[in-house]
Amino acid sequence: MPLSPSRRNFISTGVGTSVGLTTGWLVGQNVNLSPINWKMVSFLKENAQKFILYKAPQMICDRVREMTQGGFNIEIDKNDNQKIDTQDILKNVSNGNIQCGYSGIYYNDERYKVLFFGCAIPFGLTPQEQTAWLLYKKNPDDVLTFIQQIYSTKLNLNVIPFPAAATGGQMGGWFNREVNTVTDFKGIKMRIPGLGGEVLQKYFEVTLDKELPGGAIPIDQIADELKQDNINAAEWVGPYDDFQLGLHNVAKYYYYPGWWEPSTTFDILVNRNAWEKLPKEYQRIFQTACLETYTKLLAEYDTKNSEKLQELRRLEKIGKIRLVRFSNEILQVAQKKTDELLTLYSSNATFKEVYDEWSSFKIKIRDWSNLNKI
Repeated sequence: MPLSPSRRNFISTGVGTSVGLTTGWLVGQNVNLSPINWKMVSFLKENAQKFILYKAPQMICDRVREMTQGGFNIEIDKNDNQKIDTQDILKNVSNGNIQCGYSGIYYNDERYKVLFFGCAIPFGLTPQEQTAWLLYKKNPDDVLTFIQQIYSTKLNLNVIPFPAAATGGQMGGWFNREVNTVTDFKGIKMRIPGLGGEVLQKYFEVTLDKELPGGAIPIDQIADELKQDNINAAEWVGPYDDFQLGLHNVAKYYYYPGWWEPSTTFDILVNRNAWEKLPKEYQRIFQTACLETYTKLLAEYDTKNSEKLQELRRLEKIGKIRLVRFSNEILQVAQKKTDELLTLYSSNATFKEVYDEWSSFKIKIRDWSNLNKI
C-alpha cells in the first residue's frame, strides 16, 4: 500500500528531529574518552559511487568522527582489488577480522535465509512499516531489537546489525520485451538477486544471471549485458539509480511495482566483541549516526526518484520508453508463489519462528496503515 506524503514526511521529520537533539547532547559527553579506531569494509566498490546507497559508510564515519570530536574514527577499506561479497563481510565481521562492514542481505547459505526479514520480503512492508519493524522489540526492556537478536541467539553469529540505508519502494525492472502474463516470463534471463529472484526462478521459469556462465553480473556491466541481449531484463533500484546505470538507454519497458523489494534495508554489521568494548557514549553516537543516515538516504531516494519519474514520463511521451504496471495476473500469482516459498522455508524452525512474528507484526501494522490512509 503506498504511503501518503504526509505520513512519509512525518517519519522523516520525527526521526530527524530526535537524531538532532540526541546529537547535540552526545557531543558534550565524550571529552575524556580514549581514542578508538575501527576499520570498515563495504560491499559497494568505486564502480557504485554514483548511487545514493554508496554514500552511507562515509556519512556514518564522518558523523561519528564529528560527534566524538575525533575520538572515534572509522576508516573505510577502499581496496577495490579485493573481491568481497556480502557473505564474506558477514563472516569476517563475526570472526572479528574487522570491526564492521556495510552490507546487504544477499546470502547464498540456506542458514541465513531468515535474515531477509531484516532486509526485504516480497509483498512485504512499506518503508514506514519497515522502519517500525527494524526497531521492534518483543520485550520493550530488551537491549537489542528483535532482528538484532536473531544473529546471536538463532544463528550463533557474533554480529549486531544496525540499519544504515534504505531505498524505499523499488521498481520492477527494465525488460527488452513485454511481459503481460506469467507465461511471458518463461525463458527470460534476468539480473535480479534476493527472494524475488528465487520466486521468479522457481515458479516463473526465469534464468537468473548468477546461473549464467559468467556468474552474477557486476553493477557496472548490467547495461552492457542488457544491450547485447545476454540478458533480457534487469532490476537495480529505482528511477534515480537506474538512470545512473543508463538502463533507460538499453531497454524500453520499465515495469512497476517492484513487488520483490517494497522497502529494502542495508546494514552496518558490527562485531559484538568490538561493540561491547565501546564506551556507552560511543555506542549511542554510533547508533545515532546510523539512524540519521538511514533516514536521510530514504528521504533522498524518495525525492530524487520522484524527480526522475518526471523525466521518465517525458521519455514515454516521445516514445522512447514505456512505463508499464505488472498485470493483476502476474501480481496475484507472484504473491501466491511468494507465500508458497516462505512456507517452504518454514520447515526450518528458526525461519518459521521469525516468519510467524513478522506476519503477526505485518497484520497489525497494516491494519493501522489502512485505517489512516487518506
